[in-house]
Amino acid sequence: MELPQSPLREFPLNEPTYLRVKRAIIGDLVSGQFTPGMHLTIDALTSRYGVSHMPIREALRQLEGEGILISIVHRGFRIEAITEGYIRNIYDIRVGIESMLAHRAVEKATDGDIATLRRMHEELNGLIRSGNTAAASKGNIVFHNRIYGIARNPEAELILQGRTRVVRTVADSLGVYTPDLYETVIAEHEKMVLAFENQDPKAAGQAVFDHVSAARDRLLLRMAQNEAFTQSHSTNDSRTA
Repeated sequence: MELPQSPLREFPLNEPTYLRVKRAIIGDLVSGQFTPGMHLTIDALTSRYGVSHMPIREALRQLEGEGILISIVHRGFRIEAITEGYIRNIYDIRVGIESMLAHRAVEKATDGDIATLRRMHEELNGLIRSGNTAAASKGNIVFHNRIYGIARNPEAELILQGRTRVVRTVADSLGVYTPDLYETVIAEHEKMVLAFENQDPKAAGQAVFDHVSAARDRLLLRMAQNEAFTQSHSTNDSRTA
């Protein structure tokens, strides 16, 4: 089945093309344009998104590694389902790594690091309260990355990055940042920053554990409300894109 062209979103502007393709594929899956069991080919996706083969290949390779696509010899890739179980499993990985990194980061943080986190937190609060969800989402990623970078564990960060893009794309597609949650998210971040200021590694790990767990529950609720969960595919579904 041929799908119409769908230009890639420009946010964020400095994001590599393969990551924007990856966002687009996940967005199409969440919106129902792509469904579990559907077969994707490089040529069809090149035509759909208007980009060259190289970023398409890299996006497909990453999605295969994250369990969203299955490679089929001489037939391209088959889409798997984004289920509640998949989301929970990814967040189990996130909460373990992120809470550990926060704990280690407090142990290694300098006064300058702590001051920077406080400033970034206040700036992020303004973005969240502004209602600019795209900017808030990007700022949130920068804020968290700054915390975890202080831990100086690039191997853990690499694993984390590879397992968070799908759920972040799903969250962005569903507009998880809603006005009723602004102050809740800000308060969760405040606990994280306070743990740094109090030089309390255990409190930092717990604050991040609680924050990521709450983010998981908010996403699962949003997905259920929007009927965004996909079910297991049928092996007889031979639709292609």
